Parts: sequence; C-alpha cells; structure tokens
Amino acid sequence: MDKTNTKFIVPSDECKDGRTIHITTIPFAQGGLRNVYYMKEEGEQELVAKESRHIVAYSERLRFHLETYTCHLCAIKVTETFNNKLKAKRRQNKEELYQVKVKFLKPVIYRLRDEKSSGGFRYLAIEEKIKGKYQKFNSNNGFVKSSGNREDKICVEVAQTFSHFSYEFYEGHEIVVDIQGSGFTYTDPQIHSLSMKYGRADRGKKGIDDFFKTHKCNSYCKLLGLA
Repeated sequence: MDKTNTKFIVPSDECKDGRTIHITTIPFAQGGLRNVYYMKEEGEQELVAKESRHIVAYSERLRFHLETYTCHLCAIKVTETFNNKLKAKRRQNKEELYQVKVKFLKPVIYRLRDEKSSGGFRYLAIEEKIKGKYQKFNSNNGFVKSSGNREDKICVEVAQTFSHFSYEFYEGHEIVVDIQGSGFTYTDPQIHSLSMKYGRADRGKKGIDDFFKTHKCNSYCKLLGLA
C-alpha cells in the first residue's frame, strides 16, 4: 500500500499475476462486515479469504482491509506481554488451568484480478484456516459466550481476561474485543478506542463500557492482578 493506503503496491520480490489461487464462489461463513471463502494456493496450507459483504467503493477497499489489519497488529502486540505474564505465573503454579498461550493470526492482503468486479480487481484478506471448532467468545457489544463444559469455560475465561488485560495494557484508552477462533487461536478482533480510530466498528467509550457491564473477573483475571 502507498502512504495514503488507497493504492496497492506489488511487493518488490513479486511480479503482477505472480500467483495462482483457487477460491470458492460461495462464502462458507459471514460476519457482520465480511464474507469468508475457502481458498487454496499452490504449495500452501488451507487458507481462507475475507471480503466485505457490503458494497465498498473501489477507492476505499484497501482502507476497509487496513482497518482489520490494524486491529490484528494491535491485538498481536498485546499477546506477547499477556503470554509472558501467564508464563511467569506458570512457574509458580503448575495447575493445568494455566497452561495456555494465545495467538492472533496475521492476515495478508491480496489483489485478485477479476473482470466482473468494479475496477477489475477484488481485494481479499488472506489468512490460514483455523482448525477445530470455531467460536465467538465475546463481541464488540458486550456479548459473552455462555460456557458449557470445562474446556469451553476455560476458553471463554481466557478470552475475557485477554480483553480485560488489553484495556490495562493500553492504559484505559483502548480494548481488544470480538475475540473469536478455536481454542486460543484467534482472528478478526475489534478495537474500541477513546479516539475511535479503528474504523467503522470502533464504538469508542460506549464499546469499552459495554464490555465491563457484562465482564465478571475470573481466576485468570485474578492470576494477572486484574481483580
């Protein structure tokens, strides 16, 4: 992308039309903003391609993906500190309960030549296909998944604690929510910020307040000194 985030720049080590992919024509899943397709690239593991499910002006398509990409980078930044603090606590407590390590996938933006699309191209966010049962643990409006068995309970509690931890990490100015994925591998996070700089789904202070209206600190919050 160029400095204005409106122009796609082919990486210097690649050429135009340098990749061949196979992508399904019908999405297998939909989110609030995007359709999700199965995709395969030669020599690569199974992938998924994500594209806006709404009409987006051609000049805005890169910006649309940049919003999500930026949220991923901010969430990834939190994970290192979060995992290190959990690791330090594991040295003190050997219980299986605390043997977790979270990970956010990092998407790559592809420009796909498509004569049927406006401008002659589609813009897709590509990432590895998450294995296992896909679940949404919390959302950007205060929703928290109800936990059934012990494994689900742990996954929900870790996700909630990560969101709470991110709020402290960003000193109350931002929070990472919409935690979803399988186990402790996540994708498609949303950030709420007081400055509302993370795109159309950033609900600002209202989004932050909605998280804490439904959040109940658990053993992981206590372990990390959040409660």
